[in-house]
Amino acid sequence: MNLYLLRHAEAEPGDSDSDRRLTRKGEKQTEQLAKFLRKHEVELDIREIWPSPLVRAVATAEIFKKELGLDVPLLEAPGLRPEDDPRPMALRLACSRKSVLVVGHNPHFELLASCLLSGSTTPVLIDFKKTGLLHLERAEEPGRARPLGHWILSWYLIPKLL
Repeated sequence: MNLYLLRHAEAEPGDSDSDRRLTRKGEKQTEQLAKFLRKHEVELDIREIWPSPLVRAVATAEIFKKELGLDVPLLEAPGLRPEDDPRPMALRLACSRKSVLVVGHNPHFELLASCLLSGSTTPVLIDFKKTGLLHLERAEEPGRARPLGHWILSWYLIPKLL
């Protein structure tokens, strides 16, 4: 199974965290990331897209999906808010049979990635940048010894590398 974690792009400041929209720069960075992947013929095995319910994550997911021409469902997933405990999502992903793109936030994503890679949320193993895209591959199914399975970091792209 392939797992792609995409942190939302730059958002406008605002009083209501859940309603913050992407800046034009954030929109452009999401478009640039998708164009880079297309140009370099990076094959993405994505069957579903799970964005957090926050406006900036949904917008990032929609732009990314459109720019790559992905014909997959966009399904809002619970447990992806910045303050949510990452362990339930890690377990859900460990048990998933479908390759997914998850679009979310920090600190949740840094903790989620660390949990999948090491089995623990501490120490944090990934400095997740806005519009950063992380690809993890499940190398081993969940079992007694490793309830979340064994995940391998395949690659990680951030906007300033593009």
